[in-house]
Order: sequence, then structure tokens, then C-alpha cells
Amino acid sequence: MLISIQNLYKSYQLGTKEVEVLKDVSIDIQKGDLVSIIGKSGSGKSTLLNIIGMLDNYDRGSYHFAGHLIKDLNETQAAAYRNQFIGFVFQTFHLIGTKTALENVMLPMQYRGIDKNTQKIEAQEMLEKVGLGDRVNHLPNELSGGQKQRVAIARALVTNADLILADEPTGALDTKTSQDIMNLLLDINKEGKTVLIVTHEPEIAKICNTQIEIKDGKII
Repeated sequence: MLISIQNLYKSYQLGTKEVEVLKDVSIDIQKGDLVSIIGKSGSGKSTLLNIIGMLDNYDRGSYHFAGHLIKDLNETQAAAYRNQFIGFVFQTFHLIGTKTALENVMLPMQYRGIDKNTQKIEAQEMLEKVGLGDRVNHLPNELSGGQKQRVAIARALVTNADLILADEPTGALDTKTSQDIMNLLLDINKEGKTVLIVTHEPEIAKICNTQIEIKDGKII
């Protein structure tokens, strides 16, 4: 089991009021699975993704990743886990505007202390894999939305992460480009990667092997 979450709760303090965002959530995700978490805005799906991605803590319950209890990590510990095991793909791409596609993909390897020549070779290979071999020296503002998302996917894959977390990866894209990006994520999954996609689009969710629907902080 790659991910095992049991009876998980998460609340936020809004002024003097405590708002419960996740309520008694339990899910298991196998290594190599293709999973969608679907729900409306405010349902708690992004909060759940942030906890799985070790970007946020939870209040009670348990979260095990590859058999390790993930609880109350400090930022250094969380960053080390993320850099080793998890690749992120965001709706808004999160590329650095002053860096080329190649340099953006090299970044996770820099954090791992990999030598620069190896970084360049592996980043180039990954950009070719996602169909951007001829765009390696382009800045983000010289790329289309779909191309930016391919750079983000290449960046997520370049460290050979076990888990790819995609938060609304097609939300900012047109229909044709969305299909292309989903096909790329499907190909990644067929290679053995675990892919978890947060979406509000039923058509995207149905493509996945496992669908988890969340409403008002609960799995339904």
C-alpha cells in the first residue's frame, strides 16, 4: 500500500470560529493506481491533496506513506519527503518566469545536489519525453498553456518520484489540450507511476481506475 489514510480530520481557525474541512476520511491507494478525487469547490479535496503531498498537517487520525507514519513533520522533513517521493502538477503551472523550460525542470535535481551536467541531460530527456524537445530554451511566457503544463509534468517526473499529484491539471486549458495532458498522465501511469488527480470535472474523473468523491469534507 502506497497511501493509507484512516479516520483523518482537519480543521482551520477562521477568526474565532473553527471550521472542520475534512471529517473522518479513510482512503487506501495502491502503488501504480490511477486515482481521481472529485468534488465541488470547497468540498475539501485540495486540503486532502495538500495533506497527501505533505504541504499541510492534519489534526487527528493517521496517514501512512509507503508504511511510514506522516505526522507533524517540520518543513525540512516534509521537503525531504516531497523531493524524494512526490512530483506536483498544478493548475497554474508554478513555473519560474525567468528560467527556461530546461532550467525549470532542472530545479528538483538541484535540490537533490545532483551535478549540473547530469541535471541538463536528464531535464533535456524528460522534456523530449513530454514532446517539448524543441522548446527547452524557451521562457514560460513563450509557451502555450499546454506547453507550460508539459514542462510542469516533466519537472514532476524528472526525479523519478513514486507519486504524481495533479491539482486540477486541465483546469486552465482548452478541451483539446486537456485531452492531450490527460493522455500524457495516462501514459505516465502505464509506466508504473501512481497518479492522483484532483478535479471538479466528471469526464476527467471517469478516466481514472479509482474515483473518490468528497462532499462537505466527507468521502461519499
